Amino acid sequence: MSAVLVPLFPRGEGLFLLLVERSDSLKRHPGQVAFPGGAREKRDRGPVETALREFTEETGIPAERVEVVGALPEVWVYSSDFTIFPVVGYLPSGVAPGDLSPDGNEVKRVLEVPLKQLERPPRMENPAGEGQNFPFPVYRLDDGVILWGASARIILDLTRSLCDSKGGTRCP
Repeated sequence: MSAVLVPLFPRGEGLFLLLVERSDSLKRHPGQVAFPGGAREKRDRGPVETALREFTEETGIPAERVEVVGALPEVWVYSSDFTIFPVVGYLPSGVAPGDLSPDGNEVKRVLEVPLKQLERPPRMENPAGEGQNFPFPVYRLDDGVILWGASARIILDLTRSLCDSKGGTRCP
């Protein structure tokens, strides 16, 4: 079992997601854009603790700054045979450049993505060479970043959940 933090924070009039681009030297999912997270360790008392520990390790932001607000449905990742438990967290004080000190062994860079960019429905694609024979959601962001796989499924669950809570009619 593994867990990720889905960290939301305010900036100006909008909400943003904090994501990481994984280091190219990692064995699993190198170079992919993902939520901060990883495998549960023996000392972790559950998925929330795993998500918060990994978030702090990968971004440098203390877990105490995160208000856990809920969880999204678990996601199974076929390529690594892991079940991911997404924990939604809110950083009420936002994120400033000085707050970040990413672990260079695991993280190439930290990305701040406006939630507004993710409100439009993802494209359903089947990228060549991935060994997949079924389409899955893909988000192509304004800056060229591509979100796919488990991260895209988590984002889709998040945006649907937020849309449902607002009573929206144009939910993805």
